[in-house]
Amino acid sequence: MFRPVGSLIGNLHLRSKSQDVILALQVKRIAQEQIAKTVRDLPQEAIAQIKVKSFSNGQLTILAPTLISLELKMRSEGLKDQINRAFGEEIIKKIVFRVK
Repeated sequence: MFRPVGSLIGNLHLRSKSQDVILALQVKRIAQEQIAKTVRDLPQEAIAQIKVKSFSNGQLTILAPTLISLELKMRSEGLKDQINRAFGEEIIKKIVFRVK
């Protein structure tokens, strides 16, 4: 019948965490698709080595070999715009590249 206020606040906190996780998964999926479109001129083996590592607080982290990271870095503004356009708002504020 009645719920303690603490349990209601706890449930709200869990909902926001799960929404963040769902958003991160959506961003990672769309980012992987947009990366494949952006670098379709590269060999398929090179594209397969690119991994979207994480998304948190507007920062997308991409893991790739050195030369591919450099190529993606040069194309990063266009990539960021494509991902944000897919969401219809500015989700990605910064892209960080890590070398495998």
